[in-house]
Amino acid sequence: MNSIQPAFSEGSASETARRIDSVAWAAFFIWVGIAMLMGVPWDWFLVGVGVLTLAAQFFHWSMDNKVDLFWIACGVAFLAGGVWMLLQFPWPLAPILIILLGIVLLSKALR
Repeated sequence: MNSIQPAFSEGSASETARRIDSVAWAAFFIWVGIAMLMGVPWDWFLVGVGVLTLAAQFFHWSMDNKVDLFWIACGVAFLAGGVWMLLQFPWPLAPILIILLGIVLLSKALR
């Protein structure tokens, strides 16, 4: 007897999510290696990490997988910090955003 299964069953959704995460981590390590070899400045490095992080979450969303708000917050912080440094504004946004993100995570963990 033939059974009809949905195109995206529970198992395939988790497999898709795992593949997206694996590709994202691979791209991250490739970016870190390129940045180290080429001497990429911090501002462009942060922009690259932010773009990779947000792209991974976009692909999760486009494949109807669960989007992780933590990684969206990290991606926005990295991207905003890198752009802030590129624009050479007088006070350092990236460290402030990362510290604030850490404080929010710590407060959630201690509740």
